[in-house]
Amino acid sequence: MTDDSRWQALVRATTEMVAFETELAAKLEEEEQVLQPYPEVLSTIEGFRQMVGAQRDRMVSYLEGIGVKGRAPSGFTFPSGAGAAGALRRVSVGFSHAAVSYAVLVEMAFRLYEPALREIAPEHLRAYAKATSAVNGLLPSVVARELSQEGLHCACICPMCGAGACGCVAVGRAIVMDAWQEATVPAPALPGFSLQPPRPESELARAGIQGGERLLAMDGKEVHSIWDIQGAFRKHAIGEEVRLMVQRESDAARGVIVRHVSDYPPT
Repeated sequence: MTDDSRWQALVRATTEMVAFETELAAKLEEEEQVLQPYPEVLSTIEGFRQMVGAQRDRMVSYLEGIGVKGRAPSGFTFPSGAGAAGALRRVSVGFSHAAVSYAVLVEMAFRLYEPALREIAPEHLRAYAKATSAVNGLLPSVVARELSQEGLHCACICPMCGAGACGCVAVGRAIVMDAWQEATVPAPALPGFSLQPPRPESELARAGIQGGERLLAMDGKEVHSIWDIQGAFRKHAIGEEVRLMVQRESDAARGVIVRHVSDYPPT
């Protein structure tokens, strides 16, 4: 990838993000009118609208700092839906889209090495992930209230609900939040570190690594994370050789020798 195509890819993604956050801020302001009868929900959404605006402004400042003033269309369409529950669904979908978009930008910032975005994108991703979870936790009480307004009162036959002390909203919220918690359970760890296809003409590419192998050890010491690997390389001066042990699927592990060739500039 040339520097020009790298830059174009980053600019396209960031300008699309600014366009979407501008649309999202406007949509949140619109939904606040629908949520007026729900003060506790309204205050939460108002806070998130300020967050969206601040993050959009930060991205605008980043773009202006690199000399970009244009805006690409986001191409996003919010779903339809009536009432306050429909409003929260739109908000949740918008936050989810923002989180996924920043997840893409995180990888681009790291892969294409753009230091400013390596700081901004993860912070904004976390903010939208938390906002999505918070909005989903608000939905049960809004749905219950809208059902009551339609004359559809609690029909549960548990002792609490039978006595009129409905616990269905609390149960619904717990199930929603538990689902989000369960979705973050990490997958079982495998030995070593999974290698991606290396950049062309890199040390690993010359050694015949294709991607899909697992890096098991460096200089005779097991590695499991990027921090293990970074630390092992940095024990060597630039230009020094590093001994790796790699394995592809069920093949026998094999030794590979590469050089430590680069690192971040000193700060």
